Amino acid sequence: MSEERRRVLNNLDRIEDRLRDAPEGLHDAGGPADARALAASGLAPDVALLWATYDGIDLGGGEARVYPLAEHAGATEAAAADGRLHPGDRVIGERGRDLLVLVADPHAEGADVVLVEEDGERLPCASSVDRMVLALLGEFSVLFDEDGEYQADLFGDDGELSPAAERRMLRRHLDLDPDAPLARFRLAQSLRRAGELRGAAQELRQLLRRAPDFVWGHLELGRVRLGDGKPGDAVAAFRKAAELAAEPGLRAHCLALACLALAGLSEKPGASAQGSEGMPEKPGPSGHGAKAMSEKTGASAKAGAERAALAAAALAANPMFAAAQEAAVRDALEREDAAAADEQLTLGLAVVPGHLGLLALRPALAELKARAADGEDDEVDDEDDPDADMDPALLDDDAERVAAHARPEPPAKADLAPGTGSASSPYGGRKPAKSSGGRQSRRPARSRG
Repeated sequence: MSEERRRVLNNLDRIEDRLRDAPEGLHDAGGPADARALAASGLAPDVALLWATYDGIDLGGGEARVYPLAEHAGATEAAAADGRLHPGDRVIGERGRDLLVLVADPHAEGADVVLVEEDGERLPCASSVDRMVLALLGEFSVLFDEDGEYQADLFGDDGELSPAAERRMLRRHLDLDPDAPLARFRLAQSLRRAGELRGAAQELRQLLRRAPDFVWGHLELGRVRLGDGKPGDAVAAFRKAAELAAEPGLRAHCLALACLALAGLSEKPGASAQGSEGMPEKPGPSGHGAKAMSEKTGASAKAGAERAALAAAALAANPMFAAAQEAAVRDALEREDAAAADEQLTLGLAVVPGHLGLLALRPALAELKARAADGEDDEVDDEDDPDADMDPALLDDDAERVAAHARPEPPAKADLAPGTGSASSPYGGRKPAKSSGGRQSRRPARSRG
């Protein structure tokens, strides 16, 4: 017996234990698939072991499903007709409105199972089908108690999972599938938003070893490096994300972030190379000081030229970038989300510094910030607010969520609210709870990211 087959069989035993011990009605597993149908299915022998044991599994009251063998062909044909699949894909299940897909080239995708969103975006999800099922069972064990009800203190006032609960769930997932790229990405994102940048960077290094072409992983690493005061590393990460991004709107967004990082690099004294040029100068003749000043001026000019080239590339990828940013800032101002408005205004001006529409929004943003500051003084002291000293860029990821779905279209079509998009996208969003079997869904609102 091969090592891989032994591993799968061991995981199937663990799945059986968890299904047996779970609250009644939370999960529902079918019996073994027909042997002849399984032999004709085209599934790899080790992969087929799951269906040889369970011909379809409903998890978490139907919030995730592994399809019975008989549904694979129809689901795959329907998704292909919608343009959501690549050649060789096989739809094997769903999570919410998104598809769980076995891919033809796991090495290129970074995972055996990919999550395909409604708009066709592909996110590397699980290292194998059996580990995916085991990890999902682990997630649901964090969410539900022995009676099948939600555990206490999972949700914040906004109805979404608290950061602490989200991390418990993601870590449990990774305990059972350590090579699951999407869960590790979301854990890194949660750590970064909490200001735990070292931990976030560590998670992203592991992620990118497994899925080196995962655009969102490189983009998130750039944000971590930017928050960690390493703009040179941030520029490199954002450039890599832009190279990998197939969608023009996302490519433009990555290039805009690189512009923003370059601005920080040119403004940071002695930071032109993040190395020897950033070391303090030794005392010496005045000529040495003049030489150092000349080198810094040249480095700043070089960074400015590189920034201009990146801005031009961003506008080439999405000519409506500035208009889309202006619309996003206006939307954030209407929602009174100062952090999102500030981030998107800053990002837009990094690419088009003289854009009149963006510049005209500065007074409204300043007024919103002043009102927010007054409100905070009235309601809570900064000592009681765990986010009080955090960079606003670490508190809200609306910019990525907009960029993921941005298109170089006329302004009327680009004026989308930042909260739109698939809830399982790396930068989230909300979507209606999905019912199962006529019951009210137990699904919680997803956290943003």
